[in-house]
Amino acid sequence: MTNTLRGRGARALSSLALAAVAIAGSACDTNKLVQVSDPATLRPGDLNNIGSVPALVNGAFRQFIGGYSGFGDDSFLSSSAVISDETYYGDTFPTRDAADRRSLQPTVLGNISDLAFSRLQQARFNARRAYGVVDQFTTAATAVADSATKAQLRTIEGYVYVTLSEGWCSDVPFSVLPDVGPIDPSQIVGGVGLSTSQMNDTAVVRFDQALANNSLNRLAAVGKGRALLNNGQFAAAAAAVAAVPTNYVFLLQHSQNTTAENNPMASLEQNGRYGVANLEGGLTATGTAIRTDTASTTTAPGGSAEGLAFRGFLDIRVPWEPKPTNGLCFSSSIRCKLNDNYPNFDADVPLASGVEARLIEAEAALQAGDAATMISKLNTLRAASTALLTGLYAGATPTSAFKTNGAPNTLAPLTDPADPATTPDIQFAARRDLLFKERALWLYNTGHRQGDLRRLARAPYSLATSAVFPSGLFFRGGSYGSDVAYPIPFTEQNNTAFNPGACNNTTP
Repeated sequence: MTNTLRGRGARALSSLALAAVAIAGSACDTNKLVQVSDPATLRPGDLNNIGSVPALVNGAFRQFIGGYSGFGDDSFLSSSAVISDETYYGDTFPTRDAADRRSLQPTVLGNISDLAFSRLQQARFNARRAYGVVDQFTTAATAVADSATKAQLRTIEGYVYVTLSEGWCSDVPFSVLPDVGPIDPSQIVGGVGLSTSQMNDTAVVRFDQALANNSLNRLAAVGKGRALLNNGQFAAAAAAVAAVPTNYVFLLQHSQNTTAENNPMASLEQNGRYGVANLEGGLTATGTAIRTDTASTTTAPGGSAEGLAFRGFLDIRVPWEPKPTNGLCFSSSIRCKLNDNYPNFDADVPLASGVEARLIEAEAALQAGDAATMISKLNTLRAASTALLTGLYAGATPTSAFKTNGAPNTLAPLTDPADPATTPDIQFAARRDLLFKERALWLYNTGHRQGDLRRLARAPYSLATSAVFPSGLFFRGGSYGSDVAYPIPFTEQNNTAFNPGACNNTTP
């Protein structure tokens, strides 16, 4: 039960009806977009007629893939991984150094997140324009197909808001133009900043509109659950994803055809830019920073490791191997470990899945004080790990370390980690830590970890950011900073409605 979304390809869409059929997603369809006409190459007058729909729709999808997953380059996927505890940087670029050590550069100097921000905002703009044109030219004969198309467009919008809420500061501006008619720069209305909760509230509205157009849009259902989870509405989040099948997967498709279609993590890691991290923020027995590029243990002898042992666990959900040949990153003083879930340029990226849906339900059970249901939800996933991982990462190539007699290792069932002799708060903390560890392993390097760590630092969890993000001594010298989110790019300075001073990178 897999959906795929692709931003480039081979064949033109010739009509509104064909565009709607080709792009609309449902729970059991496998959809591949095979052609993209970039709206940037069209004249403004060409974008307000029925013939512009394929270009606008495909342009929205393509720009979302570029912003979230990447065109073989840095995107939300890589920037959210390196500012959290999932990856470390392996080259000499100051922007990647700034992100990994959580001490981001002034906006005038730029950050690795800037392109992702621009592409996501472009995806939002294209989605709104496409929706307006479809709505304007729909007929009785095309109404059903048009509804499916509009559902997908509102879903893309919703994911833009969710992604920006998780990766950027709690004051993100959203400028607007009329959804229909000529594109006139003089009609741009600069947007004021929206807070993290406001962005997720807006996302929920968009996902509801998508579901109103197509009640079987599973991508919208999971997106709605993700947005509600971000705002601490746990029961509502669980209700939103209840109908999503566990084996559902929605993939952002990549290809070896061109560098702009390559899986970005495979491209960046094979070029020595990043590696799979281990125990970031941890200390050795002598009090120095653990070398996250070489240490593959499960515990930090000197304590204080906020980062998980993604390599040390040897968990089948995060298969890895040393970089082939000499094992070195772009910087020859750093060793690189590659993520085998993305072993080649063709590897697809799971944006949403039934696995995520069950994890949302498990967290709702935790919040409701129902430990038995939480453990049951987690164990249901672990029992089906081989089949689920095949759906999530069809091209994964785990090494022999993750297999027994050639077959993938299985995940043993979990038991309640809480000690009944301890206080309720201590019991809750043990269950919380287990749940977020399971989320970290199931959703590794899919763009969820930064949002999860920020959620842990907000109510109702309310942990210190230094307790969840890597902190203390940095393995390449100096110390970690306190940034947990990316700033708005310098180019937004021309938006007079936006107050850059309200964008605080340290606010979870």
